Amino acid sequence: MKRDLNKLSQTEYDLVIIGSGIYGSAIAWDATLRGLSVALIDKGDFGSATSANSLKIVHGGLRYLQELDFRRMRESVRERRILMRIAPHLVHPLPCVMPTYGHLMKGKEVMRVGMLMNDLISFDRNRLDDPEKTIPGGRVLSKGECLQLAPGVDGKRVTGGVFWHDAQTYNSERLALSFVLSASKAGAQVANYVEATEFLRRRGRIDGVKARDVITGNELDIRARVVVNASGGWVDKVLGLTDGNVLEKRLNLSTAMNLVVSREVLPGCAVGITSRFRYERVGGKVYRGRRVLFVTPWRHYTLVGTYHRPYSGDPDALRVTEEEIQTFLDEVNGAYPGAPICREEVSFFHKGFLPMEGVDGKTGEVKLTKHYRICDHSRDDGIDGLISVVGVKYTTARNVAEKTVDIAFKKLGKKSPKCTSHVTPLAGGDIGRFEDFLSGATAKIPKGLNSEVIRHLVHNYGSEYQCILEYGKKHSEYGKTVPGSSEVLMAEVFHAVREEMAQKLADVILRRTDLGSGGHPGDAALKGCAGVMAKELGWSKNRMKKELEEVNRVYIPEV
Repeated sequence: MKRDLNKLSQTEYDLVIIGSGIYGSAIAWDATLRGLSVALIDKGDFGSATSANSLKIVHGGLRYLQELDFRRMRESVRERRILMRIAPHLVHPLPCVMPTYGHLMKGKEVMRVGMLMNDLISFDRNRLDDPEKTIPGGRVLSKGECLQLAPGVDGKRVTGGVFWHDAQTYNSERLALSFVLSASKAGAQVANYVEATEFLRRRGRIDGVKARDVITGNELDIRARVVVNASGGWVDKVLGLTDGNVLEKRLNLSTAMNLVVSREVLPGCAVGITSRFRYERVGGKVYRGRRVLFVTPWRHYTLVGTYHRPYSGDPDALRVTEEEIQTFLDEVNGAYPGAPICREEVSFFHKGFLPMEGVDGKTGEVKLTKHYRICDHSRDDGIDGLISVVGVKYTTARNVAEKTVDIAFKKLGKKSPKCTSHVTPLAGGDIGRFEDFLSGATAKIPKGLNSEVIRHLVHNYGSEYQCILEYGKKHSEYGKTVPGSSEVLMAEVFHAVREEMAQKLADVILRRTDLGSGGHPGDAALKGCAGVMAKELGWSKNRMKKELEEVNRVYIPEV
């Protein structure tokens, strides 16, 4: 995957997609797979904004039972199964437990019916030829069983619990990147750090974008018959480039924050806990409410989320504050008193955008938008050549991409080939049964490495893990681990620069490798990676210093 801006500006495409989060990347993959010529750009790195803010849970839609929204449940079950099929190294089953209280809506009797309905609605959840991907049926737990699985829950009011399975991404950043890599291998022209600054027009319709190379400042034109605005929280900002011709906003923004804890709080399953929160509105009026939070084991860490707030500022100004972290931590510890989390144990934090309908006037709680939107602006605003996509859920991005590409074909006046993104493995996903593949890989460990490194490589790169090992065969120093890491190889840094378009140190630390996704990897790791990138990309000492400073700031909230 090479960053070729000359080629990007010299070709007229069927589609140019603005935004390389999970939605834009999935659209690029589906469109390329169906034979369209595609350009994908992002003013940051691939998947570096909201798609990097995740609890890593691939939901099967159990929560939609409360609203009897069976269509969304079926969609979620299907897409969860598809992700486990096309990216088996990155998506795996996750056991979950939820305590029950009393004998009403949150009691065991109602939850038992809920588990039965969930199993019936998801009757085809296990139509995969891989035992490791099995999603067992749900069941009701006794009080003792529940407290054994969720030992930190206040047991005074607990009457029991329910136990079910969802799925979890081992590395959500690499899952998003896999869509980009797959699109690129199939012929898409992709480029990070390219910002759309203006829409190009020809004969009364949008005909592409004028863009700026964020790294060099150079400008370029990218011609395309259809432009897809998949810029997430920046959708309305991109629509502002139409000079006010778009008639309405597409987004009311809210923020979603998740915390990463540097220890394993739970013994192996995610726990949904009911918390009490306090929200002070403008004018000083205080509202109190309840919501469900999830405490989730992930690798050697624990993920805690989600903290929602309405947002009305510039999306480029999004920051995490120390006060927000502490407020959320207090809420979590109040709901899960048996395993209090100290502020010093919060090793990282994520914050991104979600569309909301508004704010509950009684509680101050954010009311999230339930359904995605695909806006054809020729119909909505009289602007031909432009589609905007507003997604609401990581899990269903592939399905929304399929529908978006169907619309693109209609706008192009072409007959759409059958979509195959639901059965075509993503980059690294061609491995058959996961445990068999993993066992085969760990049975032939190269000299100087261990099973921990191989397991790490298989989980991150899947069937392409051997590409990383090839570097070590040619140069022994590439086969060594990054300073301070027991798993990540120096070869991964070289691979990130040479084959995965890493342009900045943060790209390697946060998204190409898993060095920094759980917390600061240490100064030795940063300097080791920066040294490799400096040689590969010709960085000066000043540039190297700047890159180190930028990564360090990622882990420091605003005061």
